[in-house]
Amino acid sequence: MGIHGEGCNCGQSQVEKNSCTVEKARVFGMASTETTFPKTIKVPVTLAETAVVVCVEADVHLEKPALEIIRVLKSVILEQCELVPTFSPLSANLFVTGFIRKNIEYTTIDQVTGTAVCGDVRHTTALIPFDFCTELTFPAAGPTLQLAPDFESHGEYLNKSGHAAKINVGLFGNRKVYNERPYCELLFTEFTELDIGLENKRCKDTTKTFSTVREKIVLRLGIKVLQDQQVPIPTPPPTHPPKPTFPPPCKPICPPKKKW
Repeated sequence: MGIHGEGCNCGQSQVEKNSCTVEKARVFGMASTETTFPKTIKVPVTLAETAVVVCVEADVHLEKPALEIIRVLKSVILEQCELVPTFSPLSANLFVTGFIRKNIEYTTIDQVTGTAVCGDVRHTTALIPFDFCTELTFPAAGPTLQLAPDFESHGEYLNKSGHAAKINVGLFGNRKVYNERPYCELLFTEFTELDIGLENKRCKDTTKTFSTVREKIVLRLGIKVLQDQQVPIPTPPPTHPPKPTFPPPCKPICPPKKKW
């Protein structure tokens, strides 16, 4: 015999009768409102500006064997930049994911003579991924990451005997705060690199080609981390009307003293 009694099917009939429905929903009276008029303005606030050095190595395969590389163009595109709080209120970890867009222009060989090498100019655009995580520490007196926590509560009632809680009655409360999500902006990028041609093949005694370029890249990029925050509007000092100016009072002219 179970705690609900023998042959209890208290859950089956209820599910079949009221399956996935909402009934008897009512709103009691007028909803109360609480309105405030804060003297603030919502603006992007700079939390930090950081410069990070990333080392990347990759092999780029060319469409045709190359004689030489004549020009390389590079740029950085950020795919993800997320600020995650840590266990300290004044620090957070910055997770960044992106790729280097690298355009390689190179010459090919179609014909080799004793005095010249003829060919086309081709290009290969490679997307080289990178990712890193760095820690940011905010100053105590400066702007910091503003994140308000949520709140949840739970309470129970005693049953009539006072020996246990009612399992069919419960008190629940929660408060959700919708915070502004931090975001990033790219400030600058700097590159130094070494390109090494691999899979060399000799066409003539003094002419070699390569089909793969090994990229060794040192990337330095500057990132600005921002968050939209409520900033108080500065109150201008009170202005007093200018005091009226009057001509200085005339000095009284004393009569000359009489001689006795």
